[in-house]
This record gives sequence, C-alpha cells and structure tokens, in this order.
Amino acid sequence: MAGILLESGVVLVPLACAALYIIVTSNKLLVLFSLFAALVFLAGRRLRYHYSSGAYGDMVVRIKEQSEPASENRGARKSDSGSDGDSDDGAEFNEIIDDAHRHCDIDEEVVEGSGALLSTAVTSASTKFDMELYGSALSYDHRCFYIDGHPTWILATDFDYWRIPLSSDISEEEKSNTGKADQAKQVWRRVLLQIKSMGFNAVRIRFHWGFHSPSKGKYDFTGSRDVHQLLTLCEELGVLVIACLGPYVGDDVQGGGYPFWLIQRDHIRLRHLKHSGYKLWDNHFAAAEAEWYDQIIPMIVGHEVVTKNTRGRGCVVLVQVENHLGARGPLSLPLALQDETRLLARMARERVIRTPLITNNHVWPQDFTSFAARAWMLVEKKLRAYRIISDVYRTDISGFTVRDITQNPLDIDSIAFATKGDNVPMFAAELYKSTNGGNGELFSEQIEIALSQGLSAFSLPGFFDLPSIGNFASAALTASPNTQYAAVGDDGLLSQDARVSRLVLNAARAFEHMSVASDYVSARPWITRP
Repeated sequence: MAGILLESGVVLVPLACAALYIIVTSNKLLVLFSLFAALVFLAGRRLRYHYSSGAYGDMVVRIKEQSEPASENRGARKSDSGSDGDSDDGAEFNEIIDDAHRHCDIDEEVVEGSGALLSTAVTSASTKFDMELYGSALSYDHRCFYIDGHPTWILATDFDYWRIPLSSDISEEEKSNTGKADQAKQVWRRVLLQIKSMGFNAVRIRFHWGFHSPSKGKYDFTGSRDVHQLLTLCEELGVLVIACLGPYVGDDVQGGGYPFWLIQRDHIRLRHLKHSGYKLWDNHFAAAEAEWYDQIIPMIVGHEVVTKNTRGRGCVVLVQVENHLGARGPLSLPLALQDETRLLARMARERVIRTPLITNNHVWPQDFTSFAARAWMLVEKKLRAYRIISDVYRTDISGFTVRDITQNPLDIDSIAFATKGDNVPMFAAELYKSTNGGNGELFSEQIEIALSQGLSAFSLPGFFDLPSIGNFASAALTASPNTQYAAVGDDGLLSQDARVSRLVLNAARAFEHMSVASDYVSARPWITRP
C-alpha cells in the first residue's frame, strides 16, 4: 500500500503543481506541454508494464496438486483407457501421464513471489526447442520443417472435434453395438480420411477447455472427448497435428473456449482484461490456466513427433499457446502482457512439451506495416537500447493471421524484422480467403499464392463445413448470402474450389522436396547464414 501511495504521489503532485500554475498564469503553451508530458508518461508506464516480467505482481507458475482429486482423475483416465481393450497401449499412455504429472523442475509447493523467478528464468532462450537433442526427429530452417530428415511443408486445415455430432453419422444399430468412444472414432476417421484425401497432411486441433470441463475441478476425456484416442487415430492415419492448447481458441466459440464456470466468476479477469483497452495481471486467472494445462498437456506429451510409442512416431508437430493476443489499446499501445505468453510457455515446458512452441498473435499486414506498428517498433527499439523496457519474449516460431493473401501479398522482410525470425519457417496459423468477392474468394488461389510467396506452413479455417453445435459462427467465416464459405459442405460434397484445391495440394506435396531447396527460397536476402 505504501508503494502505491508513493507511486501515486510521484505522479499526482507534479501534475497538481502544473495545473495550479496554469490556472494562475493561463499559459496555453504550458497547458499543451503538460498534456504532452502526461501522455508520454502514461505511454512509457504502460510499455514498462507490458514488457515487465512479473514486476507488478506475484505470478502463479504452478498450482499445488491436491492429492485426492488428482489421484481420482488419473484413476478415472486409467479405467477409461483400459476399457478400449488395448491394455498395452493404455498402460504405456497412463505411464506417460503419471510421468508428466510427477515431472517438474521447481519445488512442488506453490511458488509465491515468483516475479523474480520469471524475470530470470522465462526468456526466449529458456523455452527454446532443443534442436540438438530432438533434431533427428524434427528440425526446421527458413525453407521448411524436417521430419526424420525429410523436407516437409505443413499443409493443414482446422479440425474441431467438438463440433462433430455423433448421432448424425452412426445408425441406431451401430450405437447399440458400440460405445461412445468407438462411435467417435468412426466419425473422426471418416472426416480425417476425407481431409487427407484432399491433399492436406496435417490438421490444427483447437482443444476446447469448456468442452472438457463442465464444472470447476471436473474434467471429461471419455467418449467424444477422448483426446488420447483422437491423437492415436491421427498417428494411425499419418496425419500431423498442430495442437492449439488455448486457453483462448477463437471468436467462433462461445466464450472463446473458456468454461462457463470460469466466465461466471466476477472476481476473475479473463485474459487479465480489467476493462476495455487495459489489462492488469490476475493471479486467479493464471491459476485457472495452470489447472487447464495440468489436464490437457499430459494427454499430448506421448503423441509428439519427437516421441516414439507403440505405433511408431507421434503426430503432434507444433504446439500453439494462446491465440490472438496482438490486440492494441489506446494510442495503438500493445494491449497484451508479455507475461501472458511467458507463463503459458513456461508451464508447457514444465509439463514436458518438447516440440516447438508457436503463437498466433499478429495479423498481416496491419500489425507489421501500418504506421502505428512501425512507429511503436522504433520507439520500443530505442527504449530497449536505454534499458527502459526488457526484451520482447518470443516462442520458437511466431505465427500470424492472413486475410486474403491475394490482396495482401506477404513481405518476408517485414515479417522477419518484426518477429526476429531470420532462420525459421514462415507460418500462417490462420489463412482466410476473401468474403468480399473477387479473385481471392477461392481457397485454391490462397493455397497456390501462399506457397509461391514462401509460406512453409499454414492452416485453413473453415475449409470443411463442420456443424456449429453450441458455438457461434465466426465473423471471419461469413460469406455473402449467395455463397458458401466452406469448400466442402457438411454433407461431404466437394465444390469446384475443393476439387481445384485438391489438385494444388497434391501437386505441392509431390514436389515439395524440390521446391523447398529451390534457388528462389535459398536466395532470400533476410536469411542469416553461419
């Protein structure tokens, strides 16, 4: 409290003195100067808070495990896994889960006063993908990804398993003979095979916190919510997975993917948002995020590409933390806190995630080439040079969103400068087609131009028209009344755009080993070579 009063006094006393002088002398120049000084001070203060690492509050890095509920949850998962009939696979998976729950590189008790811990430990280098250790299984450079040494483009579409109803795909007779887990597997297999036949080699799966957590402390990973079975199926079909952990997964989902029990708690600030245009760190929300990561990450660690299991190589090639954190507040100041991403990346690494971590916090081109973006980049560079603010935290790969690449061609130099990604693949986590008519209204054109402009990985939201069960339609996926956004309808029928997209995708994959090593790609001027 004393610190708050002192800090407020340092700000208010000079302003009060200046206001008194203005009233006495009516000096207009001093009025303007005082307003300008106040704006500069507030902007500088906000930037310091944005880039600070735990300096304005204790950060919850790990919540204390309550032995009885944790053991009950793990026991329930064991019994559910064993009911599938594959005891060897279930035993192996349960062992991985137990190992992930036991693993930690700090004390098991709650970490209090951890601002200093984060400021020294959570840096871009501390959460970096260990390519020396796992490079034989997965590596990357400016050209592409390499899986077991083979050059690979990651061509993905979104697969929202929580949107797919089981009743419309399975007859009543089949329901009576099989359990919900088998029903879900049949439906997922059909959709994944269709995705693979279209030429995609990967899917982006957004794991829905609210879908798995109906109430506080209760989590369901059975039946149509069985994440382990879904990832096992992807491995069997040879489909790579971009795992989007959230906790926020998108604006096309009710509450952004947060569970209703969390949204209903007034004392918790979702995404640390105190009010419109201003964020203030909330330890309660951070603890809730840790609870979700404690549940979902053990389901994923045994399915990473860098891991070999009874089925061979895993399927999870990238792990995305959070989504769309690049919003800006008043004066175009960055709204999101650096500690938001720092904390999630720290928790992911603590819980044994070994694959590269990615983000999707920026939109091309406004967050890269607009006047406000460039101006703040220069300001931040000067402030860092004088050690007024700390360095920007970045995950292994900084993804971005592109809306109609035909109208907004990529500028590789600008993206590399903003993301400091001089030797990493260009990754469009969300690549949308145009909804305003014109040439950009076809997915096939988006795919072709994206590959020709140097994208090594992308995901196409809305390519498949999955039912919106219990979820809102996204404004980004809304086409004109006379057109349908999806290339493949919910009835499985292919549009002409889908047929052309299939030709483009299969042609790209057939020649990717030559395309990634082409002179055009190798001659990029922004590449830093040893």
